[in-house]
Formats: sequence, C-alpha cells, structure tokens
Amino acid sequence: MSDYLRDALIAEALVTPLATPSGDAPGEWVPAKLQGYAVEFGAISATGAATESLKVEMDRRRPDGSDNMSFPSGHTSAAFSCATLANRNLDYIDALDQVRPALEIANTVVAAGVGWARVEAGKHYPSDVLFGAALGHFLSAFIHDAFMNLPQDSKVDFDFFPVEDGGGIQIAFRF
Repeated sequence: MSDYLRDALIAEALVTPLATPSGDAPGEWVPAKLQGYAVEFGAISATGAATESLKVEMDRRRPDGSDNMSFPSGHTSAAFSCATLANRNLDYIDALDQVRPALEIANTVVAAGVGWARVEAGKHYPSDVLFGAALGHFLSAFIHDAFMNLPQDSKVDFDFFPVEDGGGIQIAFRF
C-alpha cells in the first residue's frame, strides 16, 4: 500500500506545477514551468540522496531482519517531499481557495499513511518513519523556497556571491 500512496503523491507533485501561475507574457510560461520542474526534481533528488546516504551510514537493521537499510524510511521521505512540493504549488493556485486547506491536509495524511504502512509492514521502526518525514519535508520546503523566486517578504532569502578563489552562499531566515 505504501507504494501506491507514495506514487499518488509523486503524480500530484508532477501535475500541480502545470496549474501554478507562470507570468503574464506568453514567452514566460515555458521558462517558468521548466524552473518549477527543475526545482522539484532537485528537491526530490536531494531528499533521495540524503536518505540513501543516511541509510548506508546508519546501517540499522530492519524490524523484519531483511537488511540493514532501515533508517531513515525512503518511502516516507519521498512521500513527504512530494506532499510538501504539491502543497507549495497548491498555495499559488487561486482557483483552489475554497478547497486548498482540505487538499493540503489530505496530502499530509496520505504521506503519513505511507509511513504508517511501512511500520505496519515491518519494514521500519517509528523513528525511521518520523525522521524520513522530517527530512523529506525540510529539504523540499527549503529547496523550493530558496529557488522559486518567492515574494520579497519571504521568510527565507538565499543568495550566491563571489569571493576570492570561489563563491559563497548566504541564507537568511526571518522569524
């Protein structure tokens, strides 16, 4: 069941960018969509890479004893990554004002269902799932907000700047 729920969230994360606003000029649509998909691909890829690296380093045995790749849950990190990206996209679709909260809650519940299914199947401990959920949400929210040209009153600012023999990255958070 966790595969089906995760795949549904992946599909939603791939479809929702098509409905987001993409500028007023006709030539702005394709670059805006390409940027959106590149950012989503980057967020999902970063989540997957971080998850796999942690699995190798942590070397935690699964509850069912099948291997040592239990921590963190890859299904859960992918599900929360896609749910977070889909929810971020839904935030920008004006036509959904009346149903947006219900859709966003549903996405989060489905992602949580992925984690629950992994625990019920004996593939993960609850801590594997909780960490996977946090990892997927954090990385995807951070990458999305850093690269999607948020309004100036955003709580996250991300900037590259040159320095001698290289470059730097500046990240600022407003509370």
